[in-house]
Amino acid sequence: MLLLSVLLAVQAPIDSVQIVTRDIPNFWRAYDQAAGKDSAERVRIFETVYLQPGSPGLRDWMRVRLMNPDTVRARLVAAGWPRARLDSLPPDSSRKVTAPFYERSAAEQLLRAVGSYPRYYAAVRATTLSVDTNSRITQGIRRGLQKLAALYPEARYPSIYFLIGTLSTGGTVAQSGMLMGTEQSASDPTTPLDELPDWARRNMPNHRFEQLVVLVVHEAVHTQQKPMPAGQHDNLLRHALGEGIADFLAELAVGPSATKQPRAIYGPAHEHDIWVDFQDEMQGGDSTISTWMYNGMVPEGQNHGAVDIGYWVGYRIAGAYYARAKDKRAAVRELLELRDAEAILRASGYAP
Repeated sequence: MLLLSVLLAVQAPIDSVQIVTRDIPNFWRAYDQAAGKDSAERVRIFETVYLQPGSPGLRDWMRVRLMNPDTVRARLVAAGWPRARLDSLPPDSSRKVTAPFYERSAAEQLLRAVGSYPRYYAAVRATTLSVDTNSRITQGIRRGLQKLAALYPEARYPSIYFLIGTLSTGGTVAQSGMLMGTEQSASDPTTPLDELPDWARRNMPNHRFEQLVVLVVHEAVHTQQKPMPAGQHDNLLRHALGEGIADFLAELAVGPSATKQPRAIYGPAHEHDIWVDFQDEMQGGDSTISTWMYNGMVPEGQNHGAVDIGYWVGYRIAGAYYARAKDKRAAVRELLELRDAEAILRASGYAP
């Protein structure tokens, strides 16, 4: 009864969450129109057909995931912008100044990906276009958000944007809302992977379109997490908990995934050794974090056994913390607030 009352209380805001798919058909229109054209014309088509009419989510996607920041900066300098002036611009002004430059760079990056992986993109086209008509996806997302809100009644969710990118990101969050790289989740066992780089060939077989549901709920958790308290230092432990908590709460809301990522296979088989290494390195900064997380391109043998194994360690700590808590709703709030990562670790009792 308590769960039902909570669900009813959050029904309206969840029903009002927008699931925006209109950018996907624009991508494929640009894809078709650009076929056979010269390089400059193809860039122009992707800018005018896909990027410039884009949703607020696509505008953010260009900035945070598509453009090449080094290329954009070099072109701004070549256009007469002093480097010091660029560095001093407030964020809103910087976005206005760079917008025309990052549109072109984003188009170039998209065309580079399409040109490098033509059979992959052709194979996932129909699946990406089916997001808004696939009730398993749309209804699954809304059910997952409802269950997450039952765990955390204060939850309020931004819009969800389904987009096409360069296979670089499954999902992220930005000012406009949750941004989902639909093409990365649209493969199936018949999708050709031989064109893809090694990291993608290792991970894509574990992707299924239905996993978009848990991926969206994972990103929804990120939208509820609080900023790091002032005076605290960022480190591997905090990053691992940030992502692991999102994985754990998404699993509570959606249920276990039908297919396991490599980290969820490797982790249980090597948990003690992983934990020994993690303890030694959990206070480390960026260079340490990059060997545990966001490390799809790190060579095997340098990634502690599996891509993003740091997510799995954070997931295990979050699960241990939740299991020990008498007040589960309070535990969810404490995990989302993450005021003190070391205190969460100690209270979890996690020590395999």
